[in-house]
Amino acid sequence: MTPAAPRIKSLARRRAMRGGAGVMANAKRAVIYCRISLDKTGLGVSLESQETACRALCLAQGWSVARVVTDTITASDDDLPLDARPDWKTVVQTIESGEGDVIVAAHIDRVIRGNIDLEVVINLANEHGIGLATATGDIDLTTDVGRMVARILAAVARGEVERKAERQILANDRRVAEGKPQWIRRPFGYELDGTLRRDEAAAVKKGYQDVLKGKALSAVGREWNEAGFRTSAPSAETARSRKPRKREYNPTGLWNGVAVRELLRAPRNMAKSTLYGEIMGDGNWEEIVDETLWRAVNAKLADQERPDSGGGKLSNLLSGIATCSACDGTIGVDRRKNGEKVYVCKGSTRQPEVGRGHCSIGIDFADGQVVRRLIKQMEATGRVSFHPLPATVDTTDLVNREAEIARLMAELVEDRTQGLIDRAALRDGTAKLRAELADVQAELAKAGGYGPVEEVDVEAAFEEFDKLDLGEQRKILRDAFESIEVIPRGKGRRKAGEPAWRPELIRTEFTPAWS
Repeated sequence: MTPAAPRIKSLARRRAMRGGAGVMANAKRAVIYCRISLDKTGLGVSLESQETACRALCLAQGWSVARVVTDTITASDDDLPLDARPDWKTVVQTIESGEGDVIVAAHIDRVIRGNIDLEVVINLANEHGIGLATATGDIDLTTDVGRMVARILAAVARGEVERKAERQILANDRRVAEGKPQWIRRPFGYELDGTLRRDEAAAVKKGYQDVLKGKALSAVGREWNEAGFRTSAPSAETARSRKPRKREYNPTGLWNGVAVRELLRAPRNMAKSTLYGEIMGDGNWEEIVDETLWRAVNAKLADQERPDSGGGKLSNLLSGIATCSACDGTIGVDRRKNGEKVYVCKGSTRQPEVGRGHCSIGIDFADGQVVRRLIKQMEATGRVSFHPLPATVDTTDLVNREAEIARLMAELVEDRTQGLIDRAALRDGTAKLRAELADVQAELAKAGGYGPVEEVDVEAAFEEFDKLDLGEQRKILRDAFESIEVIPRGKGRRKAGEPAWRPELIRTEFTPAWS
């Protein structure tokens, strides 16, 4: 008599056996989560190795892979909370939709970087009964012991993050002390090794000179675009993944005023090394411009957020600069019934009740009058140029002290590296030196001021002014005139033979620098 088969008491095992050989019917569905901190090669090798380790674990456990989520936000964004990372939200959505039973990662620090992240995962485990498995060991977040172990590991992971940050800070300080470039990608004007790319460097140097003379940043950018130059911003296809932005990141490589401003204010162009946005010392690469020219342009740009304070596109010389003498409102452009364009009062935003349209004057007439007065003032005061040049100032002591501060900061870094001082002493010491450095650099910026030059051909002033970009012309007027007012012509029709516009309808006052 054939003995009866043993009775299988476990309902789960009977279901698994009915599901077929090799694959259990109740096999867990794994959501693999891979996160990269830094991929210098750009090949995603670290992500691939994480996924391979996670798939090997799933195969050994008999789990099916429901989804693979890769988080490629860069190392600079490691402090971004877990629940704020868009790719982690994809993991959560997969779990909440019932498509996954366990989260699999290569190591716990790929998911949890601190206690705040851990509590996010624990809440997810409690709400949906999911597990967290790693290629280096399993953690059961549904039990009190498992949560205790996870919290200990999270504290260890956070400590490693802090140690890594300190190592990176010391490495950056050493590179600065040695004058080595810290460029992530090739900066405009340079090769990656610090040598000059001659055509770009020549354009940058001319840009400094043009801006010092008053040319608009947007005009400099247009010249570079027309010459075929492009920024070093990566294309949308090759750009590294970044955290979400309010505006879509889609670099075109074209220059604009903002990009030109950032480039010209970069201390690397005078071969200075920076750390955390501060000038720390000399770099071991070739300079594009000397320090005097850089500081003069930097001071000019720091005081000038944008060439024109008014909004919108300006296409006329006096728009937004001249004012109405009756209401102190701005002067804009309007078109008469006969098609003639004229400057008109646009009213005062501070006193809208006074109305608008108090005065008007022909554009060509007003522009000509203002420019003629400008040239006449140059002749009367002996001023020989629209654009004063940097004055010669002895900055030897300031430059020497700046170099001394850089040396002292490098010594602090070396002492910290050798364990002679602790991190707090390094932080306090560098904070005091950086405060002094800021004062020294402010004095150097002041030394890059302006002073008169000896001689310029005044007879060519009209021709020179006409050749200038509109932004440059408007900048000159802002520097030269304290006020330009248009006076109401008065009521009644003009008499026969009387000109439409009279010089006395424009009242001007020069600034002290031009007086």
